[in-house]
Amino acid sequence: MAPAASQASASIWKMDPIAYFAIGGFFLFFGLFFGVFFLGTLGQVDFLAWMCLPPTIVPGSIALAYGVVAWRREHALLAFADWAKSQRRIKMDLMAQRIGRTRFDAERLLGEAIDRKLVNGVIDRASDEFVNLDHAGQQLFAGKCPNCGGEFSVWYFPEERFKCPYCEYAVGDAT
Repeated sequence: MAPAASQASASIWKMDPIAYFAIGGFFLFFGLFFGVFFLGTLGQVDFLAWMCLPPTIVPGSIALAYGVVAWRREHALLAFADWAKSQRRIKMDLMAQRIGRTRFDAERLLGEAIDRKLVNGVIDRASDEFVNLDHAGQQLFAGKCPNCGGEFSVWYFPEERFKCPYCEYAVGDAT
């Protein structure tokens, strides 16, 4: 089954930046070739040059410009993915604050990095945290406070400590 028209047109804008540079260079090369050939040597066929220049120069320039934008976006995503890999677990609001973006932009970037398999992790909606699955095997689970017996569900790393929500007792590596 063929992809829907909306899916096909959306995939045009998701190509590798090198593809935009190649397409733009191809169009510009032929535009300049026609311009030099028709305008430089054959003065009688100027109308052919004016028919060939706009359909080559304009899309070629647009493809090159979009290639630069896509290249910058790609490098920003790779830099974000490298940073996100260094985090074992981080609250989503804190992530947005640290990268200087809105919460929505941070989730969008993280989702794209996860979809493209640049980061191995998930967003835990219960705790509102990004959890790096490369470090998930090291986590411990605390379900009950050793001091007051209060029940809660918290995943933590061995060197972390957190407070019981009921009695403020420090739970963590010493327990």
